[in-house]
Amino acid sequence: MPRARHRRALFAVRTFTGALACALLLAAAAGQASPLTQSARLPGSCQTQQQFDARATVAHVYDGDTVRLHDGTRLRLIGLDTPEFHYRDPDRGAEPFAREAGDALARLLSAHDHEVGLVYDRERQDRYRRTLAHLFTPDGKSITALLLVQGLATGLTIPPNDWNVDCYRDAEREAALRRLNIWSLPEHRLFKAGDLPRDAEGFRRVEGRVVRLGESPRATWINLEGNVALRIDHADMHHFPDLEVRTLVDKQVRARGHVYNYRGQPRIRIRHSADLEIVER
Repeated sequence: MPRARHRRALFAVRTFTGALACALLLAAAAGQASPLTQSARLPGSCQTQQQFDARATVAHVYDGDTVRLHDGTRLRLIGLDTPEFHYRDPDRGAEPFAREAGDALARLLSAHDHEVGLVYDRERQDRYRRTLAHLFTPDGKSITALLLVQGLATGLTIPPNDWNVDCYRDAEREAALRRLNIWSLPEHRLFKAGDLPRDAEGFRRVEGRVVRLGESPRATWINLEGNVALRIDHADMHHFPDLEVRTLVDKQVRARGHVYNYRGQPRIRIRHSADLEIVER
């Protein structure tokens, strides 16, 4: 069996043995929460879901945020992003806590006989033709929030699919404050804008003072001290209904998202108001 296919097979829904036991021991030794999601305490903003758009059975877990349903549907959970396994480039290896996130999701599903409730958002498919849905346990607990609150994922809001965003952000915030799992990693700390490495890549959180604003044909630019730029596309601006961009100069803001680099300048595209906070007004 090719290496990539073999690694995928490891994450079929299953009974947990050595890998999970090892993860539990390591988590306990580090003083972190173990990846057992069904008993996690959720924030008050995460309400029990009483009704579902559909019910389904999960047949296979690819990783912490993607599953295959019994009817063959490949489904991407809305609201979170878990560490990657890099199946297409196995030489890169799995990202930290990728295995723990996959194990936690599979264990949670197993505890409920692999049955889930689905709530759809405004988009039913992503660009990879995966079905998009918010997943819940049969008794109405958000599976996304359960993974987030234990620090096994970062929140991900891709407009227009922003239903339940307050729950997800609050769950992530609790895990970050407690430095659980992925939030114990150096790259997931809150960076001062001037301390963000020029070659930073991937998810980062950054805080800094706004020194100037800019406009381009496609985007509004919020430039922070330390030569870090936040980009809001004009097409996304309606997802920031309370933001008065022109008043941001000299204010302290906090942003989160995936960093890319342009001519030595770290940039973050901000697509939703959940990813931008004014710290000092």
